Amino acid sequence: MSYRIHRRIGFAALILGAIALSGCQTTPTQAPVAPTLRLLQAQPLTVADNCEASGSYFVEFTVTSDGRTGDIQAPAGPACVQEALTAWVSSFRYEAPGQEIPSGVEWMMVTARKGS
Repeated sequence: MSYRIHRRIGFAALILGAIALSGCQTTPTQAPVAPTLRLLQAQPLTVADNCEASGSYFVEFTVTSDGRTGDIQAPAGPACVQEALTAWVSSFRYEAPGQEIPSGVEWMMVTARKGS
C-alpha cells in the first residue's frame, strides 16, 4: 500500500513539475526587428514616352547584404512598365544591412496636364 501512495505522489510531483516548467516557456517572445533600410542612391525612373500605363505597380525585391538589389519581381502589366521599373529598382543602392531583407516599392502612374 505504501508503494502505491509513493508512486502516486511521485507521479503527481512529476506532473506539477512539468506544469511549473512549462510556465517558464509561455512568456511571449519578440520577433527580431529587421534592420532599417537607408537608400543611398537611385537613378531617375525613365518610362518610354509611348508607354501606355495606368494605375499602381508594386515591385518586390531583396536588398542583399551588401546593399544592392536582387530577385526583382516585376509586376504584371505592360512590358514597358516592367522594363522601366526593373531598371529603376536595379539602380537602388542601400547602406549595407549585413543580411538579406525582403522589400518592395509601389509606383503609381499619374498623368496630368501642366498647370492642372
